Parts: sequence; C-alpha cells; structure tokens
Amino acid sequence: MIVTPLTILGILHTAHAFFATTTTIPSSSSSSSTCLHRNHSPLLHPLFAIETSFPNKDVNNAEFDIGVCNIPGVDWQRPSKVNQDWAFIDHQSLLNTDDAATDADDDDGGGRSKKMYTLIGVLDGHGKYGHELSSFAAKNMPCEVSNQLAASTVATSKELPELPEPILEFERQTIQTSGGFNCAEYKSTTTRTQQALINAFHTVHYNAIHDTTVKAGRNGATCIVCHIDHDTKECTVAYVGDSRAIRFSTAGDVVDDDDHDADDGNDEESPRIEVIAEEHTATLPDERTRIENGEGTLRGNNVFYGPIGIAMTRALGDAVMVRAGVIPTPTVSKFQLNQGDVLVLATDGIWDVLGNERVRDIIVTLEPRQQQGGSGSTAQDAAEEIARVARERWMGDLPIMDEMKADDIMVLVVKC
Repeated sequence: MIVTPLTILGILHTAHAFFATTTTIPSSSSSSSTCLHRNHSPLLHPLFAIETSFPNKDVNNAEFDIGVCNIPGVDWQRPSKVNQDWAFIDHQSLLNTDDAATDADDDDGGGRSKKMYTLIGVLDGHGKYGHELSSFAAKNMPCEVSNQLAASTVATSKELPELPEPILEFERQTIQTSGGFNCAEYKSTTTRTQQALINAFHTVHYNAIHDTTVKAGRNGATCIVCHIDHDTKECTVAYVGDSRAIRFSTAGDVVDDDDHDADDGNDEESPRIEVIAEEHTATLPDERTRIENGEGTLRGNNVFYGPIGIAMTRALGDAVMVRAGVIPTPTVSKFQLNQGDVLVLATDGIWDVLGNERVRDIIVTLEPRQQQGGSGSTAQDAAEEIARVARERWMGDLPIMDEMKADDIMVLVVKC
C-alpha cells in the first residue's frame, strides 16, 4: 500500500495581497514530521481577505465544492498582532497494491485501485506564540494523517500498528495521569480511521512540544479535522479546542440531530443543524470531571495550573497544562454525507459573533440570491459572505477607527 498525491493545499495567512507557493515545510529539528507515505509537502497559498478569489480548481473535485476565507484580526492595543488562524485542504489517494484491480481501473497503471479521500481542517492558535502551534499543526497534520491512514490499510486487526515508543509512553503516562483519561481504552471503541486521526493528533502534539523552534509550553492551538471518504461518502471528524463545526442539508432532507435539545436554534421551516464539533470547555460534564480529577483548578470555566490559565479543556500544545487535564486527544465521530449537505468549520472569530442559525441562514439565503443572477452560489461565495458578516459584527458602529478590535476569522465551507 502506497500513497500518491492528487492535490494538497494549505492556506496561510499573510499581510500581502498575493499568492505564493512553496513545496517545502520548515524543519529545523529531528522531531518534525516525516511524511513516510507521500512524496511531496503541502503547498502554501496565502489568503488574507474576503475580496481575494480562492482557486477552487486547485482544491475541488467533481464531488465536493470547497471554499475558505481568512480575515486577520486587528487590535489597536496590539499593533503587531499576528494572525493565528490556519486551514488546510488535502486531496489524497491510497494505491492498493494487494487487490485484484485491473489496469483500466487505475489511472496510474499497474493494476492498483485508488482509495480517494479529502482532508480538511481549521486551526486557531492561542497564547503569545500560538501562531507557531497553529502553523506547525497545519503543516504537519495532513502528513501525519496520511501516514496513519496508510498504516491502517495494511493492518490485519482492528487496531493500527503501534506508535513509536516515546509517543506510546506519552499516552500511557502523561495523558492517562491527567484526570485518568485512558487512551488505549478510548481507541478500542473507535474505527480505524478514527484511530488514525487520534494517532495523528498525538504525534503532531508530541512533535510540537519537542521541537525547539515551537514555543509549545504556554501556547497552543485548536484543531478540527474532517476526513471525507470519496467512495463511501463517510465523514470522520476529530477535534480539540474551542473552534466549532456544523452540518445541515439544503436538499430538503432533515439532518439527524437526536443528540441535541429542541431549543438549539433549529426550527421547522429551516434545515436542521447538527453540531459535529463542539467547543471543549468546562461547561461539558465529562470535560469538567477530568479537569477536577487532574492537578489543575477551575475558576469559573477556565482551567488553571498555578498562575497559567486557559479557556478550553483540550488543545494541541499547551504542554504545561496537560497535568491539569488539558489533553491533545481529539473527540471523534462519524456520519454519512448526503447530496445537499453543507459543512461549516470555523474558528471563534465566527462563533463569538454569529450563532449556528445565523451562519446557516447566510448560506441558505445566499443560494437563491445567486441563482437569480444566473448561477448558484459556490462554497467560496458562502465562506466569504460568512466572514464578511462576522467582520462587520466585530466592527459594529465603532466611531473611532483607531480603536478597532476584531478576532482572526477563518471559515471553511464544504457543499456536497
């Protein structure tokens, strides 16, 4: 089983209105990721404002329409503020050398069939150097997931091949002592794809905190990753931190949402919303219990370890907070994608000012408005409109432009 590239794209924030690419990932320590099953590195395309047109031809295929928009935040009290939001889009194919496929079924020849998948993700750094964590994770997560998925295809049991011993030791000792979270037990209840994503999160976290170029002690990042299988149309989600992702359908079908309360922003006339990645905070009972069983303390819903505090209960990085129960282990789930489904992944620059219902309504009302002009709206149209409305909310009616303050915005939309 080997992996070959179809398309790989990473989105990088920048202060200049131009596109640039590179085929290398900065690697200045032995702990940086090595992509064992891929012969290329992510291309980096800067994207900084809603008026920038995103090259859909590079990131989309016949089955999915993907759009993304990033608007850096502003803070008059911190003129040198760095944009800490990142996103990635990765189309990949696994080539199976062990099956009985014919040459006609394989564009590359050799009788090998392809297993295609798309990997998307959004990240939001926190802390003074949080951009180092979100950058590191965005560049390395697709590679680590690729390695794990390649390993999963040759595994003969439900469990994947074991991780390197240092990472296993990190799982057994560091994470399990953080409020009693048992990684091995948790993985045993998951699918191979979910295990692959968990392993990738742990590997990226471990490599980041051991990379001397990444200040991962008191800085961290949120991360939502969606793995979409092109054959089965199954979407597997893994996430840590306080970013959020939702799903709804524009095809008239009601999205199954049995796990959510009736008073969740849904109504009978609108497509039903399903939260597929919710914020990891101490407001969730299981999260709060783990923190209380760890060495940290809770002040309201904030987690503290000594004088250091954080507003979430899971994250990549934040090495000093692991003993307090802040772990890098993602929550994982899966569901079936259907024609007309829409996925929205976004950082808190969106969700702090727009609710789930407002984001859905922006997309739903944008569709007929665009069709009147001769064509339906694209995922890129939706991402840009959501970002524009959110930015306006942040700005409000501020009379003094020199005192503007707005969080970084990153929103990624997938239309099926």
